[in-house]
Amino acid sequence: MKKVLMFLALAAVASVDAGAQKFQGGEKNLEVQFTPLGGSPIGINGLRFRMFNSESSAIRVGFSVGGSNTQTVNTQPYDLTGPDGKVAMPELYDTEKSFNFSIRPGYEKHFAGTDRLSPYVGGEIIFAMGSETLIREFSNAQTSAEASDPTKFVTWEMSRKQGTTTFGVNGVAGVDFYFVDNLYMGVELGLGFQSTSIKDRETTASNAQAWEQSPIAQGDADFDQATLDADNKLSFRTIVGDGNGGYKGNGWGPTFQSTIRLGWLF
Repeated sequence: MKKVLMFLALAAVASVDAGAQKFQGGEKNLEVQFTPLGGSPIGINGLRFRMFNSESSAIRVGFSVGGSNTQTVNTQPYDLTGPDGKVAMPELYDTEKSFNFSIRPGYEKHFAGTDRLSPYVGGEIIFAMGSETLIREFSNAQTSAEASDPTKFVTWEMSRKQGTTTFGVNGVAGVDFYFVDNLYMGVELGLGFQSTSIKDRETTASNAQAWEQSPIAQGDADFDQATLDADNKLSFRTIVGDGNGGYKGNGWGPTFQSTIRLGWLF
C-alpha cells in the first residue's frame, strides 16, 4: 500500500506543477531505473549519461560494470592415517568469479512536444564483454610413492574460464515527462540487433603431477577439458565456445525497457 501511495503522490506532484520545464540545451543528466510498485523502487542496472547539445539533440552513453566473487566449501576437514598416526587434511574451497562490462554510446533527436513532454528517436551502439571463472581446490600426493603418506600431500587448484563478447546496434524511441523542474520520468522501446561470440573454454591445473595422481580431479565433470595424453600426462582438449560447437549467436527484434527511467538535469 505504501508503494501505491508513493506512486500516486508523484503523479499528484506532476499534475500540480504545471510550470515544470525541460532542458534548453547545454544541460547534462544521469538516469536510474524506477519501479514504483516493485520490491526495490529505485535500482541501478548501469548508468546513463546524456549531454544536451540543443533543444533538439543529445549525446548519450550507457555504462555498466560489475562482478562477483563467491567462495564455498567443497570438502570439509577430515583425518587420514599416515605412517606416524592421523594427519589432518585441510578444508578445500570452490571460488566462483564473474565480471561484466558494457558501454552503449548513442544519439537522440528530440521533438518539440510540450514544456513538460519531450519525445525522441535515436540510436545506440552496444559493446559488452563478460567472463566466468571457477577455481576448485584439491589435496593429494604428487607421486604414487607419496600416496600412503598424507604429510606429503599438497593443496593445488584447477581453474576454468570462459568469456563472451557482444556487439550490437539499437534504434530507439522514447519520451521524457518532466514532472518538476530538471526531474523527469521516461520510457523507451526500440528495435535492435546483437551478435554474441563465446570464447574458447580455458582450463588450467596448478600442479600437473598432482592431477596425474588424483582420480577425483580426473573424473570431475567441471574440468572435462583436462585429459591424459598417450604418455599418461596431463593435456588439455580445445573446447570451442559452449562445448557443443556453438561459438556465436545472433538475435534481432523489438526491445523494451521494463522499468521507468528516472533522471535529473544538472
